[in-house]
Amino acid sequence: MNKVGEHMSTQIFSISHDKYAYEAIDEMYKNKVSAILIEGNGEYVGIITKTDWMTLVLKGECDPKKVKASSLMTKIAHIIDENQTIAEACAIIETKKIRHVPVTREGEIVGMFSVKDLEKYYLQLHKKTDF
Repeated sequence: MNKVGEHMSTQIFSISHDKYAYEAIDEMYKNKVSAILIEGNGEYVGIITKTDWMTLVLKGECDPKKVKASSLMTKIAHIIDENQTIAEACAIIETKKIRHVPVTREGEIVGMFSVKDLEKYYLQLHKKTDF
């Protein structure tokens, strides 16, 4: 069975909860990622995604230069262990209607598994490597 840890993104991008939302958005843009974890008190406490940003900021519901990242974040409610299967990750993504799931090892977040990772997995599974 294929494990989440074999296909997750291991580079974690994060920003402090007291930074402004535009700084989180800037970090996502610079690093070409669609989600960033929010740190507070020495641990990851939330996540901001490109979808969050588009929904709140582009609709004009907040000014990213006046709002803290912690105000835009979603608290981390769903995680998956690196030893769980791709099927289990897929079930979380589908049932919870989310696109990014933090991956843990012994309770600590060590990576991120996203819809993009799932797409890559299925393309490789079906030998479609020209993407």
